[in-house]
Amino acid sequence: MSRELFVLTYGALVAQLCKDYEKDEDVNKYLDSMGYNIGIRLVEDFLARSSVKKCRSYSETTDIIAQIHLAAEVTFIQDTLKGDDVTEIGIAFLKKIETRKHKRNK
Repeated sequence: MSRELFVLTYGALVAQLCKDYEKDEDVNKYLDSMGYNIGIRLVEDFLARSSVKKCRSYSETTDIIAQIHLAAEVTFIQDTLKGDDVTEIGIAFLKKIETRKHKRNK
């Protein structure tokens, strides 16, 4: 999907939600819920298509990302150590790292 098409589609979605809901907080809650559900479906799809077991901790998640050769950017969005109410870690997929097997010259 091209970036422009995504931006137009997302913009149309947000515009429609602004018409459907009176409060900005309700629009934000719906978008947050929608993003969460999309994330869950992506993870479930990944787990279903791979032989990876379900991750039970952040440590296991990072190990899987490192093993299935995915470049990712990990950031702290919120942190209780910095005064936030919760700790939230963002993991953004950047690209799949292709591994090539090199032929040895004999």
